[in-house]
Amino acid sequence: MTCYDVFNGDADGLCALQQLRLAEPRECELITGVKRDINLLARVEAGAGDQVTVLDVSLDKNREALLRILEQGARVQYVDHHFAGEIPQHAALDALINTESTTCTSLLVNHMLNNRYSAWAVTGAYGDNLFESADRLARQTGLCVEESEAL
Repeated sequence: MTCYDVFNGDADGLCALQQLRLAEPRECELITGVKRDINLLARVEAGAGDQVTVLDVSLDKNREALLRILEQGARVQYVDHHFAGEIPQHAALDALINTESTTCTSLLVNHMLNNRYSAWAVTGAYGDNLFESADRLARQTGLCVEESEAL
């Protein structure tokens, strides 16, 4: 089994991945790009038994590659906050998509992990310019002003 981590190369994508791999350590092939390089799933050649994790990458822009990966038998975990269009219904797809303007992928992963690595989520939210959401989570997790400003 091959594991692929596909993620946006901005703060949100990096911080989302950091949280997941702290919670679930595993050796994965990393596939990323600079900010706005979003056709990342086209680079994945996954097959039966493989696991693909996709973070902070538009499903709508990667739909064709996602469907190909699913048809080839891979399991896909997809977490994102961008417009997705219609989310495919497939037994091997676990999708958490929330397009509310107050959230980002790091915050979604933080929620999945029950605030286990919330400082990373705060950092990702600041990186996506979600200052109110980042400040709120920082306060909820007990970070002082100086710690929040450092993030």
